[in-house]
Amino acid sequence: MKYARNILTNYVGRMFFVRFIGLLIFFVIILQMLDLLNRSSDILLAEGSGWPSLLRYISLRTPQIISQFTPFAALLGVVLTLAGLSHTSEITVMRAAGMSVNRVLFPLGFVCGLITLAHFIFHETVTVRTSELLDYWEVNDYAVDLPPESDTRTDIRINYDGEFISAESAARYGDAVVLTGVNIDDMNDGLFVEAIEARSARYADGAWRLYGVRNLNALDQTVSQADEVIWTNSLDPELLFAMTLEPEQTSLVELSAKIEQLNNDRADTRAPMTAFLSRFSKPMATLVMPLLGAIAGFGVHRQGVLLARAVTGAALGFGYFVAENLALAFGSLGVVPAIIGAFFPLAIFMVVGFSIILSMEN
Repeated sequence: MKYARNILTNYVGRMFFVRFIGLLIFFVIILQMLDLLNRSSDILLAEGSGWPSLLRYISLRTPQIISQFTPFAALLGVVLTLAGLSHTSEITVMRAAGMSVNRVLFPLGFVCGLITLAHFIFHETVTVRTSELLDYWEVNDYAVDLPPESDTRTDIRINYDGEFISAESAARYGDAVVLTGVNIDDMNDGLFVEAIEARSARYADGAWRLYGVRNLNALDQTVSQADEVIWTNSLDPELLFAMTLEPEQTSLVELSAKIEQLNNDRADTRAPMTAFLSRFSKPMATLVMPLLGAIAGFGVHRQGVLLARAVTGAALGFGYFVAENLALAFGSLGVVPAIIGAFFPLAIFMVVGFSIILSMEN
């Protein structure tokens, strides 16, 4: 009997893994085709571009799709596996052989654990780097034969030292840092005081200098222009690059160092800390899917048809993803602590999943 149970356990695990791989490949192909149809005209507009540029885009975009839709594929794989086993009465046979609900779900949980580990490693070693390369390529309009990526930031928007600062880009040139398309709004007690527009800004020798400056003073309603002005903001270039860091394009080690730097400078760390913790919580979402999808295979027939149970299991899973994105947004904005924003949906839906398992077992 024990040998038969082991065979059934391996059978369920293989069935789920095959369905998971099939669904993930399906998502990647369909979503990559739709994305390529939307982007292909922009890619081919670049001088000298052709099918190699399209292949490069596919190679850089595919890891993002895999990382994003791995939990979705796991959820639907669990629902389809358990619904199929229920439809063919194989779950009834397993229960008759003395297998508990936990024993039936064990191979699904084990495979989901392996998927979680593989997802985390893949995201940190592949997706982070390809996301950085893709963003750099997109910013340069998919140009062919781009030089190696430099330490640059684009579309900068920060609030520091009582000023709202925006710039089109920031780049390092040796020991100097140059901003382009600079706009500075000076606020005092929530009131607009002064607006400065500059063609560029350069930080060298411990000071910022603005070039091609146009100044609007809101107090006396005057407008002035100057070729060069010293900007007295205490913003350090290292802090600027830390505050404009893209968490999804940064390794965990570098992201942790930047958060520590922001803490030392007493800058806002809510968004980067939430993003840091989400790098662990997002792969762990796959672990919840067997619990939420279990209702598809173990519901009593008089409580609803198989299709309704499968839809309910899928709806619980999709509800998790909605709650996860909402909590991460709250954490980034500082509405809730970063650890709550990253892990609260995981904890609450795990409790819901175990409650479902206990109710079905009883």
